[in-house]
Amino acid sequence: MLTIDRYITGHANRTILVVVMTLLALISLFAMFEELDESQATYGFTEAFTYVLRTLPRRLDEILVYGLFIGYLISLGRLAESNELTVCRVAGMSPLRLMGALAPSMIVWLVLSMLVSEFVAPTSERRAEVEKLQAQYGDDALARRSLWLRDGQLFMRVRAIDGEGQIHNVLQYWLDDNDELVEMVTASTGVYDAVRGEWQFADVTRTRLAEEAAERSDLDTWVWENPITPELLASQAFLAPNKMSMLALSRQIEFARAQELGVSEYELAFWSRALKPLTYAGLTLFALGVVMGPLRQVGMGLRLTVGVFAGLGFKYLQDLFAPAAIVFNIPALIAILIPIALYWGVAAYLIRRNA
Repeated sequence: MLTIDRYITGHANRTILVVVMTLLALISLFAMFEELDESQATYGFTEAFTYVLRTLPRRLDEILVYGLFIGYLISLGRLAESNELTVCRVAGMSPLRLMGALAPSMIVWLVLSMLVSEFVAPTSERRAEVEKLQAQYGDDALARRSLWLRDGQLFMRVRAIDGEGQIHNVLQYWLDDNDELVEMVTASTGVYDAVRGEWQFADVTRTRLAEEAAERSDLDTWVWENPITPELLASQAFLAPNKMSMLALSRQIEFARAQELGVSEYELAFWSRALKPLTYAGLTLFALGVVMGPLRQVGMGLRLTVGVFAGLGFKYLQDLFAPAAIVFNIPALIAILIPIALYWGVAAYLIRRNA
């Protein structure tokens, strides 16, 4: 049985590698065409190629699970066509035992995906975004990533964040308990004091609003007591939630909960990452169930077609339930679990039916 396990693992790994490399090459080619369509004269082929190259880790992580699924369909299909899968069943290998034979290859690709998504892709993605902005807009690049924040009754806009974590052109709106504007604060720069957990603003103008008049005061410095770090601000400015590491996502979730924003995109991205082992196992089980059942004796073309549509179906289900969770305030964990549970259920049904 160990010999059979090694044979199935090697066969599956080689097929998955070819599928993943093919998908990655195609997606990178389309991304290159998209980048070359940028209108800025300073953003040419070299800059576009560098951007696509730096974003390869993120693209690899995104396609790995689908490459795994299609690779299993192809490798298991070949075993079925040559009756090797039938021999394994006759030799006493149950569907659960076949799943165990696929587990080593699945774990290899799962570990690779986790390493890339946690340690390689976020850093590379952020650097790619910054370099792209600098190539397109030069000295004004950082101003292109302004962002809005809410902290209780405070609404704040940060126009730019530099490489040292200093924020520029800050505008704050302070509201009272009745959600009426009572004060505005502007500052040219802000520097974070990690020891005290506060921000030091420079060139500050404070305008307090009353019923009959507004009082303005100009200050050289002003302290804003808030523990939000430059790293947290930079992540929001340059990275979408699905491109962050789990550590960065957990920090963003804590910040979003402190602002009482309900279910956020950061929670959805976090649970999607945390439940990645269930996703990989579910699609592996689904591939096994499909090959043992309706696709046992079909050609490679049909098998590839089913693999593409099944992978797209899983992605579309995720894209459907993610915004629904935000709109209807469904727990993020439930929204991410529904597509996974659906594929697990269909896979279990197919395997029981054909066992």
